[in-house]
Amino acid sequence: MLGLGTATVSCEDMFTAENTLVSTELAPQDTLYQMMGIIKRMQKLADRTVLLGEVRADLVDVDPLHASADIQELAANNVSASNVYNQPSDYYAVINSCNIYLNYVDSLRNSQGTRKYYEKEILAAKCYRAWCYLELLKIYGEVPYVRTPVLTSDDAKSIVASGKKDGMVNIVTDMINDLISFRATENNDLRQAYANKSFNSISYAEMSIPVRAMLAELYLWRASYTGDQTDYVNAIRMYHDYFTFPKEEINTGNSSAKWGSRNAERPSGNYTDYFSSSSRCAGVLPMETSEYYGTVSKLRNVFCSLDSNNYYPAVVASQRAKDISKSQDYCQFVTEGGGLPEVYYREHDENLYSDYKTMEGDLRLYSVSDGPDNVKDNSTNSRENSSYNNMYFLNRKYGNTTNGNSYLEFIPFFRNNILYLHFAEALNRAGFPETAFAILKYGLSYYTMTNRDIISQDEFDRLCLITSLGFTVVEPKFTDDELKQQTTGTVAIWSSDVFGTYFIYPLTTMNPDTRQVEGGNLIQVGIHSLGSGDTQYNEKYYLDDAETKQGLKTYEEPIELEEVPYIDRYSTHEDSLEYDRVVAYNEWAESMNIANKESVDTYNASYLASSEVRTKRQARVAQLILEEEALEGVFEGQRFYDIMRYQMQEMGGSAIGSTITMPAYIEEKYGATTKMAGKPWYLKLPTR
Repeated sequence: MLGLGTATVSCEDMFTAENTLVSTELAPQDTLYQMMGIIKRMQKLADRTVLLGEVRADLVDVDPLHASADIQELAANNVSASNVYNQPSDYYAVINSCNIYLNYVDSLRNSQGTRKYYEKEILAAKCYRAWCYLELLKIYGEVPYVRTPVLTSDDAKSIVASGKKDGMVNIVTDMINDLISFRATENNDLRQAYANKSFNSISYAEMSIPVRAMLAELYLWRASYTGDQTDYVNAIRMYHDYFTFPKEEINTGNSSAKWGSRNAERPSGNYTDYFSSSSRCAGVLPMETSEYYGTVSKLRNVFCSLDSNNYYPAVVASQRAKDISKSQDYCQFVTEGGGLPEVYYREHDENLYSDYKTMEGDLRLYSVSDGPDNVKDNSTNSRENSSYNNMYFLNRKYGNTTNGNSYLEFIPFFRNNILYLHFAEALNRAGFPETAFAILKYGLSYYTMTNRDIISQDEFDRLCLITSLGFTVVEPKFTDDELKQQTTGTVAIWSSDVFGTYFIYPLTTMNPDTRQVEGGNLIQVGIHSLGSGDTQYNEKYYLDDAETKQGLKTYEEPIELEEVPYIDRYSTHEDSLEYDRVVAYNEWAESMNIANKESVDTYNASYLASSEVRTKRQARVAQLILEEEALEGVFEGQRFYDIMRYQMQEMGGSAIGSTITMPAYIEEKYGATTKMAGKPWYLKLPTR
């Protein structure tokens, strides 16, 4: 692979190490080779990271006839020590390379002013190390924790002999402390661009993990384990800062799978664009595109029909994934025959959707795997070779070709819209269910944050107490000095100059095809809208149920005196005693009107901000987020760990109680306990 040369130190696994180091005085070109060597080692982790997080959960089924024995072991949750995906030594090879680099690089060498010459490379190595340790903890629960180079066999033997392991809290805490001192005032990523050079169209900067994204994930996982509200708040801060750093802002985008019109026969859209661009991710792991040069990803062979697997994919969407997708209410804001716009819900009747049943409900599964562009007749090939499947299946998250020699160019470390959902998770757990729900239904922007029907004053004011780290953003539309002072540099700011949201029009004569964007050019949409239509109009996608709404007080007009007719105070009958009496009454009614409305508004604000209602909202939003993580993240290796994280949150004594049903499915699938210790959550750590 061009630029991804071999590392200067070989460490085949954590327990056998060479006792030579080629160079401990690294010139600039040496550090580049060292970093590319680390990335090359990480390529071996790409496929297993996805499969360990997906195949063990409920959204996919494994073909028992055509899947490898290793993948079938994952699906059965009976993973042997020899399983190719159960090799922690490969993670430790990366960790050791990072430890060597960090130990020997000249971290004090100055470049310009106070900037250190290798600052960005050092931060990249620390993020790679943190990512590897977080993955190991998700897989094994407890692992050996080593931050010093392993260069000799004696070092390796000492680690084995000690038997010492650390868990989530200790290791993640140390990783956070290792990263939190980054130069927060500098550009968002602090990623080395190497003069904007690229490999296979992927820039070197994109190969690094943004430090704010890494820290946000670390805080979220530690908070999930401990229930510490401070960690949730810090996760909120880091997610917000990653998405909003000035001149590097990141939006959800509005590429969606959608029905073009009410009478369309098939959906359309550009949702699959999210999976073809490295710019949609918080760092990507570049892969070789030819086995001649090194490690290639075989995920296309797992998820797609290829000539190399006789057109039988090993892993396909499960009925559970299809049921979640079908259960969604697809909402359209349409005009019919040139008349007034209306909100229209697609029918829940699979007989209306031809042979493609996943056209019912949310359209993302249809778009990436089950639609007619992905499931096609393969009889021509199967007639030539009886071993070939007579159908072929493409999974657009992993390719658009049946060429078995065409490999993926990259695997994401984190995809940005998945991070938005994790952001919603942190917000909800920290007591901000309205803002978390807004990520799902509306998208975050100035318009959303200042709409008191979406984000209450109470929640807005509490968001203003969470400040950004290392930079200050001012909302240009806030002219009131007190409001500007309250909001500047806080997570309540989503600049109107940058982020835009589709304006929520009333049902008037507005043409829905010419929708106005409120705010800047980076369009934010509710992530649920990426597959379920105009969610901002969807009354079936709600925050408060009927019982909660019944607790609200409504304002009623004062009752007029029947014996005194209402006469406009500007009547010409000013000499009439009756007029004076009516004027006096109306003035009183007006004052009562104001006082009564204020009283009702005050009560309702207090009611909605109460701990009882907030807890109920959090439980509702937690369910919606987990469901959305399935709709948006299916096939990407997220599902098993999403469920694990939720189970951690609830076993930690969460105030919102039980919000997930998934452990029951895990139990049904594996016949195993859902407790966090042992199966089905953690694999046994091999001794070698």
